[in-house]
Amino acid sequence: MANPTPSLSIVIMAFNESGSIEAQAQATAAFLRRVGSDGQVVIVDDGSTDGTGAIADRLAAADPIFTVVHHPTNLGMGRAIRSGYAAANREFVSQLPGDGQVVPDTLERFLPHLAGHDLVLSTYTRRDDGLARKVVTAGYQATARLLLGDRCAFTGTMVFRRSWLGRIELTCESFLVNVELPLKMMRAGVVPAHVTIQALERAHGRSKVLSARRVAHVVAEMLALRWALVVRSSR
Repeated sequence: MANPTPSLSIVIMAFNESGSIEAQAQATAAFLRRVGSDGQVVIVDDGSTDGTGAIADRLAAADPIFTVVHHPTNLGMGRAIRSGYAAANREFVSQLPGDGQVVPDTLERFLPHLAGHDLVLSTYTRRDDGLARKVVTAGYQATARLLLGDRCAFTGTMVFRRSWLGRIELTCESFLVNVELPLKMMRAGVVPAHVTIQALERAHGRSKVLSARRVAHVVAEMLALRWALVVRSSR
């Protein structure tokens, strides 16, 4: 008899994603039901001003699979992810972007590994981004490897056992929280499984990470994370 699909909370972060959030949320709910998971979809409205929050509330009113978290102002991806994780209540947790660049069916690749792993990470085989985003991504990856080492070569799309949230402290407020969580789990002895995934081109809106201020903030968080992982742990 095949093992049942574990219960899964999927966090969707959304800031001004009114053009894509409903389709992404509905597709995520459909995925959970198709694979037979006792699932939860957590939509985090990170201070949107375009009606994203109202769309999320409408979805939750119509279907109990949805949980909605609202930030009164835009607090950034890291805070959105951490708020979503705090609202998650299933055995395993994952996340998806509200822009639809990673489709929910991608998570099916992670499911076979959950019986034997508390953490499943991913790398891209392809990501359909514009030139500016590719330049920023290449710079981020080079800086991350320099400051944090080769173990941070993974994407933000992952699945992990929720109980680990009570064992480690997350402090990053940018998307670097997607690096902080796995690195701290691995430092605690967790051996991850790995899968490959693809990311699509954005159908609506534009990337929220392409600004000098955001890049500078991420580099500062990398330095702080390096201190926490390397310097402090060596004492």
